[in-house]
Amino acid sequence: MLTMIQAIAELIAQRQENVLLGILIVLLVSSPLADRYLVRRRRITYRVLYNSKIGLSPVALHDVDDRSTVTDPRLREYARTFDRLSIVIIRVRNTGGYDIEPSDFTRPLSFTFKGRVIWNARVSDASTDRLHDAVRDHLEFFTATPGSVVPGDGGPDVRTLRRLLADRLTGLVKSPVAGPPEDVRQWNGVRLTGLSLERRQRFKLVVVLREQGDPADGAISKKIEAGGALTSGWVKDEKRQRRLGWPVAAIAAGVVLALALTGNVVANYYQRRSDPALHCTSGHLRLEGSSAFSDPLREIARQYRRACPSATIDLQLAGSRAGMHDLSAIGGEDPGGLAVLNDGPDTTRPAIALKSHPVAVVVYSVILSDATGVTNLSLAQLRDIYRGRYHRWSELGGDDVPIRIVGRDGESGSRQVFQNRLLGRSEGAASSTECRESSPPLHAPTIRCELRTTGELIDKVAQTPGAIGYADAPAAKAAAARLQKFHVVTLDGRLPDATSIAQGYPFWTVEYLYTAGAPGGSSLLRNFIAFLGSADARAELGIRGYPPCIDRNGDRNPLCTQTP
Repeated sequence: MLTMIQAIAELIAQRQENVLLGILIVLLVSSPLADRYLVRRRRITYRVLYNSKIGLSPVALHDVDDRSTVTDPRLREYARTFDRLSIVIIRVRNTGGYDIEPSDFTRPLSFTFKGRVIWNARVSDASTDRLHDAVRDHLEFFTATPGSVVPGDGGPDVRTLRRLLADRLTGLVKSPVAGPPEDVRQWNGVRLTGLSLERRQRFKLVVVLREQGDPADGAISKKIEAGGALTSGWVKDEKRQRRLGWPVAAIAAGVVLALALTGNVVANYYQRRSDPALHCTSGHLRLEGSSAFSDPLREIARQYRRACPSATIDLQLAGSRAGMHDLSAIGGEDPGGLAVLNDGPDTTRPAIALKSHPVAVVVYSVILSDATGVTNLSLAQLRDIYRGRYHRWSELGGDDVPIRIVGRDGESGSRQVFQNRLLGRSEGAASSTECRESSPPLHAPTIRCELRTTGELIDKVAQTPGAIGYADAPAAKAAAARLQKFHVVTLDGRLPDATSIAQGYPFWTVEYLYTAGAPGGSSLLRNFIAFLGSADARAELGIRGYPPCIDRNGDRNPLCTQTP
């Protein structure tokens, strides 16, 4: 079980898209928590639990068809008064991650009952007695004018309001027929000033209200408006919160993606173990050759070693021609211990018979220092640059900096492709060690230096103002985005991409793996070559921008049947 868990973790880590998907899952699941506890960490939610008539009237004032109704005229004024009374119960809670202090409010929490006048109020079901007393003592009643957003002038507190209630009821008892005199001091809003709520604390606000008018059908105005604002937080009605808000949607999306990622990884784990292209053999294999193809090959070799721990695969990728010379020299002595990656068909004409195995299509790009100010070159301009006809980029419509050529040494397969496919001639001899001379020596038409590997060439172009060079397109694009000091140019307006080959983009080749004859038996070399056609290897090549030569059906890519 532990081995499986480790393998699954490695499967997630080995794929860039899996890592990015994992990061997305973490962000989706954690964003609601971050919003709650870091961004908008202070939250007050309220809910209207009850909003209706008291319903104690012994006389039916509006249902005249009810013959059994008591119609004692002495009760009608009492009934009329009670018929206009209603009760509202509002629950207020701190649902955030932090305590809320009075200083956290930019506007105090308030409730306005349009069309109804407050007769009485009390605090109920508070989390603590201390909270009950604090909320009760800070209740403030006010009058909100029609259309106002900010509460009006403050009115009495609870004790004053209850004395007014006693006066109203006393007037009703003394003069039931006329009813209690309407007090000009009428308040339709309650404000909770100085409110302090610890985490998860709650209380209920109970308000008795009287309808200001006397509607014929006995209906009451049930409209309630809430106000209040918090710094780094919000005040919300629980009933109006969407069930499928963004926190729920984010977590749900994260869970779905996590399940999909887990299922995909587990499926890949078992698929890998049963992949017919994977055959494990112990032994030692050395891979040499093209540095332009180093990134995907290193990853594929790492995948094979992980699946077959008894196999040892060493990579020494410093140049195609150097590798082919080594294969020619020792291939006959150890035909199964060495394989060489070569950019395009071999032209070294070794003394032994070689076997070629097409692996992938490699598209190359021409790269320029950002200081050049040039984004497109024609093939004619490129050839004239390497002939020494142009010496400054301003002659090609760019900035006034010297043209400095960064090339590969004579062991490079990429150099051979560049010369054969674009120049039609040799790059020329090196005339500089650092590509920094302001003008070429008298005996050399260009400023040109040579480097051993693709990575070294890319770094030199990025560091040298006015530099020009070439590299495989996937490596160049990734390095350009990372370093942001050089860019890829178009050739005759065509981008360096496999899709541009059909439109005539010339700078590309097929990457071949060469062996000293056909690997025999169940050797490590033969099994590794078979693994190069596996689903994992094809996926790795495709993701990194190298179209594989063998598709999922075992058919060969048409580009791999051509000789570029």
